[in-house]
Amino acid sequence: MAIVAAVDGSDRATAVLAEATTLANEFDEELHALHVLERAELVEVLEKEVEGQDPRDNYEVQQRAERIVSRALPDTTRGDPTVAVRVGDPGAEIVSYAAENDDVRYLVVGGRQRTPTGKALFGSVTQAVMLESPVSVVNVVLE
Repeated sequence: MAIVAAVDGSDRATAVLAEATTLANEFDEELHALHVLERAELVEVLEKEVEGQDPRDNYEVQQRAERIVSRALPDTTRGDPTVAVRVGDPGAEIVSYAAENDDVRYLVVGGRQRTPTGKALFGSVTQAVMLESPVSVVNVVLE
């Protein structure tokens, strides 16, 4: 089984990875760190056309994901997590990753603390993952 931390380049990534690490340690599970690049980010990273290549297999794309994960890793991580990268809509790609990997136990995502009115809706990515995920979702709410 595996615990999957969905991380972006924001400050929330550290808290998400810390919670995912705690779960992985408690359940003695593998830790996966998943970063999703949106198409606009992909163009920025590559700055060139890559004919016929799956962007997930591109060295620059993988390196960007690994840098984001390494900056956010807590000191309590045992070993290095498996770093996965996807390209597309973040919510859909996170859900897709969990659906395609039968061994995923939990998805860990990060949300923001909301005002009473805003509590009716999570962020669009968090909301999409919580509503569509085939596995349990842990939402790390940050201020």
